[in-house]
Amino acid sequence: MRTEESQENIVRLSDIRRGRERALTPYGPVKAGLTTLLAQETHRASQEARLMELLNSLESVVESLQYKSFTAYDTLNTALEGVRVALSNTIEVEGGTDV
Repeated sequence: MRTEESQENIVRLSDIRRGRERALTPYGPVKAGLTTLLAQETHRASQEARLMELLNSLESVVESLQYKSFTAYDTLNTALEGVRVALSNTIEVEGGTDV
């Protein structure tokens, strides 16, 4: 009885292995590994598309921040120039009154 059960198990295993070897498609049998590779490529392509979307978004934010930093730098330089002019006028007036 054990021999018969072992034989049945071996036959079942063999059938399972054969079933895993080839997947049927409209174009004929395909090895299972190829369908897995296709799934991996599809997943990779979707990840790449998502990464490109995130990269474009990041580039947009960086461009905006760069513009804002240049604007702030320009404003600071303008303010400093105004302070320099104000200080130089004050020094000239004070110097002129002491003489």
